[in-house]
Amino acid sequence: MTTAADQGPSSPRARRAAYLVLLAGTLIIGMGQTVVFAVLPPIARGLGLHDLQVLSIFMTSATFWVTFGPFWGRLSDDRGRRPFILLGLSAYAASMTLFATMIELGARGLLAGGLLYALLLITRSIYGLFGSAMPPAAQAYIADRTTPDNRTSELAGFSAAFGLGAMVGPAFAGALGGVDPVAPLYGVAALAATAVCAIALRLNEKTAPKERAARPTLSPFDPRIRSFLAYGLATATVTAIPTQFASFYVIDRLGFDDASALSAAGVVLSTAAGASLFAQIALVQRFRLKPYILLRVGPALLAIGHLTIAFSTELGAMAFGMMISGLGAGLVAPGYVGGASLAVSIREQGAVAGLSNAAASSSFIIAPPIGYLVYSTAPQSLFIATSVLATAAFLFAVLQKTFGAGDASVASPS
Repeated sequence: MTTAADQGPSSPRARRAAYLVLLAGTLIIGMGQTVVFAVLPPIARGLGLHDLQVLSIFMTSATFWVTFGPFWGRLSDDRGRRPFILLGLSAYAASMTLFATMIELGARGLLAGGLLYALLLITRSIYGLFGSAMPPAAQAYIADRTTPDNRTSELAGFSAAFGLGAMVGPAFAGALGGVDPVAPLYGVAALAATAVCAIALRLNEKTAPKERAARPTLSPFDPRIRSFLAYGLATATVTAIPTQFASFYVIDRLGFDDASALSAAGVVLSTAAGASLFAQIALVQRFRLKPYILLRVGPALLAIGHLTIAFSTELGAMAFGMMISGLGAGLVAPGYVGGASLAVSIREQGAVAGLSNAAASSSFIIAPPIGYLVYSTAPQSLFIATSVLATAAFLFAVLQKTFGAGDASVASPS
């Protein structure tokens, strides 16, 4: 793997340009996530797809993401970060284009029923299978070039870029959705293709990866990181629920019709994403907050936010709850990612990034079926349940001694 030391001197301007194009690619992926979650539920109901089928599309893609993310991360430790960043973003562009095409063919009556559902599953799964190469390689690229003191704040920049994209995504969907409901998906795919070209030109690793002796695979049960991964899975499940169920919730709980659900869901998702972005930039990066602080404060805010959503009957109250929840989400993600990164050596950064992403992505496997079962009893009961889970994560963080130990890790740039 190429490290900062291996590459030789490079100008601050070149390093900054490389970092910016990497964050731009991350931002576009964040846009695509909220665009799909805002656009698909109302469109799918018009295409005759059941809510469970919609959730299973996300769940299947997430299964591939969880399975292959750590694999791509380990490969990037040996073969360099750039190839896997390009692979993941290219797959994202291709998947989004094909996914949008299937929806468009369904809307025109050229595809329907089981065939349409199967093709949506397959095209979205391309993202999970190959798109999962990008985040662990990108996070490891940042970790390679940071010290223990500033790693958590720099990794928060990665999360902030994703959060900014998530905030912009619903507005982007609303703007292009007026032209055609599928236009936002094609638009995001075009942006991703542009980002691939920019990264190919500006993100360079100047020397070939070096040969290394074989080393044991980093296990998710490694005592250094297992508590971070368990925490990440629990809190990511909490944060995944609003993203996956916001469009359904504004229809079933707040009384919006299918036509206005996209705009209403866009409002609450943008509010949450904006609050998350504020937490990551104005709090984590500005004050360089340590993981042990983020891991404790974040779930407390999530619990308050989700309880507020549960008792909301109007869009304004739901948006306020989403704002509080977004603040919490903006703290927990860099908390457990940064803590896990600091707990291992610099040679294991790709592997630990892959496992951290897999833990978070596992929530998109768990949340749809369990969330739907709870949601079907009463929409508000789902957010009461996630508030309880966030409270449990808070208590776990308070009692978990290793969460403070990660700040003193020996991991440092090579």
